[in-house]
Amino acid sequence: MLKNSETSRYSTPRTHRTYTAQFKAELVAACGQPGVSIAGLAGQHGMNANVLHRWLKEHRLSGRHQVAVRSPAAASGAASPLAAFIALELPAAAPQPEVREIKVELRKGALSMVVTWPVSAAAELASWAAAVLK
Repeated sequence: MLKNSETSRYSTPRTHRTYTAQFKAELVAACGQPGVSIAGLAGQHGMNANVLHRWLKEHRLSGRHQVAVRSPAAASGAASPLAAFIALELPAAAPQPEVREIKVELRKGALSMVVTWPVSAAAELASWAAAVLK
């Protein structure tokens, strides 16, 4: 049986939907939010979830469908879709006092003692403490 090329098997003419790069980038970015259902997001926009999954795969493999970052000068008054980096000055850290001695509290059973030892002889303190705690 030969097919008639003039008759369509669909009752209405099929159209191929196209989406802007910005729209694709926004949906791909929305999929990255915690708790977002890809199928639910696609349904909200009247599209098949497989299309959105394909965009996510393309984004993962080649970095396509990213939101374009515009410079403030090129923004022409429109708000940038991504926040810009803002450098902050942190207050200077307070100077730490120089440590000149080590203070150790040793306990063994009922025995308790506090020892103050010079930092310059820290190795000797370790040997002495090991001998005392045996």
